[in-house]
Amino acid sequence: MPLFETPSTTLALVALLAYLLGSIPFGVLITRAMGLGNLREIGSGNIGATNVLRTGNKAAAAGTLLLDGAKGAVAVLIARALVAEDAAQVAGLAAFLGHLFPVWLGF
Repeated sequence: MPLFETPSTTLALVALLAYLLGSIPFGVLITRAMGLGNLREIGSGNIGATNVLRTGNKAAAAGTLLLDGAKGAVAVLIARALVAEDAAQVAGLAAFLGHLFPVWLGF
C-alpha cells in the first residue's frame, strides 16, 4: 500500500480534476464534430471507439481510442509532475472512474 503524504485537500482537488478530465466523452464529441450523427443512437449506443467504428469512420474511431487512453495518462503525468506520486495514483483512479461514469452524460 502506498504512503499518502500529500494533504488530503490537495488529493481531493487532484481527484476532482482528474475525474472531470476522465469523464470527457471523446466518442460523442468526435462524432458530433464530424457530423456522423448521435453516437448514442448508433449500434450498441455505447460511446466508445468500437461503436464509433460502426459509423464507418476509421479515423474517428482511432481518434476516440487514442483520446480515451490519453486522458488517463495525462491526468497521471500532470499529477505526478505538479504534486507527487501519491497524487498520480489518485489521479489515475479518478480518471478511470470518470471514464466509466461521466458526469457530462448523467453518470
